[in-house]
Amino acid sequence: MYRFIRRRDIPYILITITVGVFAHSIYEFSGKNPITGLIAPVNESVWEHLKILFFPFLLASLIEYYMQRPASAAFFSSHLIGVWTGILSIILLFYGYSGIFGRSFVPVDILLFFIGVITAYYISFKYARKFNKLEPLTVFLLWIFTILLFFIFTCFPPELPLFLPPM
Repeated sequence: MYRFIRRRDIPYILITITVGVFAHSIYEFSGKNPITGLIAPVNESVWEHLKILFFPFLLASLIEYYMQRPASAAFFSSHLIGVWTGILSIILLFYGYSGIFGRSFVPVDILLFFIGVITAYYISFKYARKFNKLEPLTVFLLWIFTILLFFIFTCFPPELPLFLPPM
């Protein structure tokens, strides 16, 4: 039987969703702490909301790695490809449906978050064995680069729709 996700991924999916939902409001609850703003949305832009997928997914991946101890390069590279794909799916689906309807709808946006999480885990599972020859340092640097992109574009957002809150 074909599996869309592994049964053992379900706790990590639930961690990602739970932490992501909590992270949505943590910046406000922290009194707009700038450090918190690096990992939680600081405004309603699409870019900022991608943090509620990326950072909880990273946390769940670290927990999973600690619990399972898989081959590190293959694990972290497939998870990085997974989270990038989840982020891309959110962006494409958001701009696709909001472009068609001329606006966004909060229930659909929440559904897109769930789709992004499931997509990230599906791709991670699908490509888990395909990246076993990558250099661990390269994988580590790609994770750091992605984290730095979130930090930089939070502090210095470009004047592009992805980075601007809706009016």
